Order: sequence, then C-alpha cells, then structure tokens
Amino acid sequence: MEWFPLAPPAQGEAVEFEQGLQWIRLPVPGYLDHINVWLMPGVGGGWWLVDTGLGLPAVREAWQPLLARYGLTTSLRGILVTHHHPDHFGMAGWLAQYCNVSVTMSTAAFAAGARQFHNLHMERIGPFAECWGVDYPRLVQDARARHVFRSVVGELPPLAAPLEDHGEFTATQLPLKISLHDGHAEGHACLHAETAGMFIAGDELLPTISSNVSLYPQGGLQDPMGAHLASLQRLRALPIDVLVLPAHGRPFRGAHARLAALEAEHDERLGQLLEFASVPRSAVDMANCLFGHRPLEGMNLLLAMGETLAHLQYLLRTGALRPVTALAGASTSTPVGCLSPYCMPEAVPYFIREHLA
Repeated sequence: MEWFPLAPPAQGEAVEFEQGLQWIRLPVPGYLDHINVWLMPGVGGGWWLVDTGLGLPAVREAWQPLLARYGLTTSLRGILVTHHHPDHFGMAGWLAQYCNVSVTMSTAAFAAGARQFHNLHMERIGPFAECWGVDYPRLVQDARARHVFRSVVGELPPLAAPLEDHGEFTATQLPLKISLHDGHAEGHACLHAETAGMFIAGDELLPTISSNVSLYPQGGLQDPMGAHLASLQRLRALPIDVLVLPAHGRPFRGAHARLAALEAEHDERLGQLLEFASVPRSAVDMANCLFGHRPLEGMNLLLAMGETLAHLQYLLRTGALRPVTALAGASTSTPVGCLSPYCMPEAVPYFIREHLA
C-alpha cells in the first residue's frame, strides 16, 4: 500500500488536494479521531460537499472558518452523503439549512437514518434478544445508545433526487460514477471520479482499520456480512492504480492489496468461530471468543456483539453452522469474558459446526 504524499490537514482545516478538490478534516471523539470530508468544485462554479461530520458543537465550531473561507453560505450547491452514520450524516441537516441547499444520498441510506433518528427500531429489540439469546436491551442501556443517534444528528435534511447504483453525478467538475454497497451500512455510496483516477470510498475501504459490519435490530439487512463480502469482491473491479480517498486515515494506492487483506481478516474470524463451535456455543460465547480478551465497555461492547452476530448469521446462512438444542454432556457454559453478563441462559439458542470430522 502506498500513501499519497500530501500531509493531512489539521482538524478543522483544509488543504488543496488535486484538480481543485479540497481535503477537510473534522474532529471525531474516541479512537477514530477524525473524519475526512471533501469539497469538490461544481460545474459553473461553487462547491459540492461530500460528507459532513458529527452533529456536535465542536464540529459546528470547526465548520465556521471553513464556511467563511470558501464562502459556502452562497457558493455551496449541495451536499452528497455517503451513508447514514452520524460522523458522515450528522451535520447534513444543519449545513443544508445554513447554506440553503439540499442533500443527496441513496434512498436506503436516508431510510436507515430516519429509522434511527425516530427510534423506530425499539420495538424490535425484545424479539431480537430472544432470537439470539443476548440481553440486547441491557447492552443498549449500558452503551447509552437509545438516543445517541439523535444526539449527534441534529435534524433530518431536505433531500434531492437520490443517488442510484450505477448512476452518474455530473454537477461536479469531476464527473462521478456512483456505486451502492451494503454491509457496513445500507445503501453506502462510493463515488468514482474515473477521469481523475480517484475513488471517494467513505467507510467502505479504509487503509488501516476494517469497517464495522454488524447485525442489529434496526438494520434492514438480513445478512450484512454476506453483503459486505460481496461488496469487497465488487470493488476488485477498481483500476489497480486508483487513488482511494477514505473517510478515516490517509489517501492511498493499492486498493487490491487492501481488499485482499480485509477478506483474509474476515476469513480468519469466520474460521476462528467455526473451530470454536466444535461443541454447542451461544452467541455470547462466540462474542467472547472474538472479543472477550479485550477491555471493552459501553458502545464498544455493542459494536463487538453486533459484529459477532453478523459473522454468526453469515455462517448460519451458508450452512457452515446450524442451530441446536444443547446436547447432553456438552460444554455449553459461557466462558468468562467482557460480554458474559449479557447472556440470557433461560432462553439461549446454541450453534454448532456442521459436518464435524
């Protein structure tokens, strides 16, 4: 993997990238630290913004000098949002209102954001918990996640015509080919400026971390891991020398090598779970197998459980695992780990590897 030599901008600042593209970094609390957003010159003048940052006071404060520097209150033509996660979508409503523009994103991405904004998934949590034998209401409570989305997405924005798979966006000086990807998020849009050899990847292809792929009660995807693996395969059609512009980290070349590394990482986790499931295991057992050695808490526990369930659902759908009633004499006790308190032993389903040798 080869890093693009331009030094990243400081948080709340911008640097000119290539062909007029402006690279902006905005603060994100926690291990992510930042998000990269992009200003693209528009046809006939003005700017188009790709992604917006979290809907937090610190991010709004970071936007103020940028709004002045680029005259965005009058020169912003619109906002493109790759997906509904708050670090990408959170400021969209405020910026759209402040600059009197609309937002363009995929229909699936906006629907996912609206469901979380209005907490429409809460009635699904009980059945979801029983299905997997995981005390999901307690996980959500401990992560303080019931209202976290609305706290970092100030308002839902006005929408323009949606982004569509295989579509084109021609209002920017660099024409963009649109591809939509499920897995990390529903309807995640990637933007390929083919003539410039650049690919705005959002969270779909990151240089040093893997995108979280989770099964959640609010999700519209029945098999997010399967969708994500299919997305990684689809991205292999990118030119080998394409310059990837990720949402986190630095722009880089070497997309195909990075895709191979991400696929290998998921294969390793899937293999780890299959080996572990030589005897019946619960979903919490599986989560402890993958993440129990880490000192996780709060939102990170919720993410770990969601990612475990995504891997588990994929193995069930491919037939590599099957659900079972606990077998007499089998070891089904939940191992000690950070997720053990979230097991529901009175209703736990178990899973075992298929085709045991």
